[in-house]
Amino acid sequence: MPTEQRVALVPGRPEEWGRRFAEMVTWLRPLVPGAPIEHIGSTAVPGLPAKDVVDLLVGVDAGSVVPVSRQLAAAGLDLEGERDHHCWLSAPSRHARTHVVHVVELGGRAWTRRVAFRDLLRRDPDARATYLAAKRAAAAGTPGWDAYTQAKTQVVAELLARA
Repeated sequence: MPTEQRVALVPGRPEEWGRRFAEMVTWLRPLVPGAPIEHIGSTAVPGLPAKDVVDLLVGVDAGSVVPVSRQLAAAGLDLEGERDHHCWLSAPSRHARTHVVHVVELGGRAWTRRVAFRDLLRRDPDARATYLAAKRAAAAGTPGWDAYTQAKTQVVAELLARA
């Protein structure tokens, strides 16, 4: 199976994505009791086309990011990336993602930026339109997820700086 998935955007399905978010929270809750869990990314923004993958943000103490991520991997998630203050895991696997779980420091830069960006897209139609144009261009012009994410980085930074 290839290591890169081509990015395809689908029309917004807020009810389905909300249900899938809630189901994953139910699965995660016993593994990270008390940790705040947010629905982030485009699937958390009603009406915004997105990859058909629900992103979740789990906030923990800075020193717990890596250990919690490894615990989630031991419970069945696919640990794709590991840094000191941000790890990300896929379900069921990186080759067939339905969910991506980001474990970050609660209140840290990764937490704050992701929640702020989601909230900006929810309230600002101009920001949504700008971001959607960047997403479409990135999906059409990149070979896989990593390049897609990198192609949107500048637009995300500009939108957050203006907010």
